[in-house]
Amino acid sequence: MNARNDVKRPFDQTVDAKPLLAAVQVRFAARVDLLVARWLERCATNIEGGQRLFDTDRKPASAG
Repeated sequence: MNARNDVKRPFDQTVDAKPLLAAVQVRFAARVDLLVARWLERCATNIEGGQRLFDTDRKPASAG
């Protein structure tokens, strides 16, 4: 009957949580990095568009 008790033992007791938590932290950090990179790319695109807008406004004024 001892074998029956071993089979009924919960699986969670034998699993070490540290590697699992480390893996979750790495995946979370990678996701945050991706989102920040996308946000920075959008900001850079908006800044470039704004600079082009000002460049076109200045050219006619300096030419005339």
